[in-house]
Amino acid sequence: MTKPFARKFDLNQLPKENPEWWQDLLQRLMPAGEELDDYGLRLAVRENYLNFYHRGQAIAKVAFNQKKELYSEQHIKYVFEDAKTQKYVRLTGNDVSIINPEKEGDSATYQGSLTLEKWINRATKYDGEEKNFVEAVTAKNDDIIDMEMGLPGKAYRIDLVSLEQRDGLVHIVFWEAKLTTDKRWGPDSDISKVLEQLGRYRAFLNSDNRQKQLKVAFVNACQVLTKITKLANKSVASIIEDVANMEEDESGDIPRLVIDSEPRLLIYYNEVQDKKNNWSRYEKKLIENKVTMQIMTEGSCYKLQSKEQF
Repeated sequence: MTKPFARKFDLNQLPKENPEWWQDLLQRLMPAGEELDDYGLRLAVRENYLNFYHRGQAIAKVAFNQKKELYSEQHIKYVFEDAKTQKYVRLTGNDVSIINPEKEGDSATYQGSLTLEKWINRATKYDGEEKNFVEAVTAKNDDIIDMEMGLPGKAYRIDLVSLEQRDGLVHIVFWEAKLTTDKRWGPDSDISKVLEQLGRYRAFLNSDNRQKQLKVAFVNACQVLTKITKLANKSVASIIEDVANMEEDESGDIPRLVIDSEPRLLIYYNEVQDKKNNWSRYEKKLIENKVTMQIMTEGSCYKLQSKEQF
């Protein structure tokens, strides 16, 4: 059976006395639509856990263990810089010690915000141009509600999910970000890999029962985003609050919420780097294949277009 798509996080389980690391994460939380500073974090809601990102790098995964204790999980290389594996390590509750699974007897201590900043500094070594592009877009669009959206049971991820007000309804829109220097642009104007990727997303968005799952999931996500952002003494965009307040009708549908089942391509075009690629030929083929796309360049305002603008 195909795994359902879900977004949820039980805020009622949050401890009355918040661990210091949790307070530090909240302090650095920046809602979509605000510029990210050197140590700012974005929040994405998953199924029973939260991801805190800095420029596309997952800094902390926050969830509850079987004892209902709040924990933060981070990549071992952020905590122990000389680590050789791809393991993850945890902070649990108010315990500030982190055990190094690679070295017996070795541990680290969470020493407040400076420790978190150290992890973020180490994470920036692994960022890339596409992730920075996605962050630049997130900073200019306060209606973004998800990033790195994984498809259930698959390794595929949709880069951004946004909300769009249209005809009295709210549409959930899915964006795949691409640089014109991406290796998936094949030789001789070959766009087959990109079309295949968009086709997978399209099939998922149109498959049986997915639209209802997506609606329920993103209402839940908007509720969690709204409440956690308030815990951080900040606020989300009014359209996110609007979706958070939507309810199912008798049939289990959410009629004011619509899934845009045609994924959109969001392209960053760098003329200096792309002369050899002859981007115009790829663009022509995408247009011929009726791909909905928005092209941004250096100096763009980075605002996402609505459907009427295509």
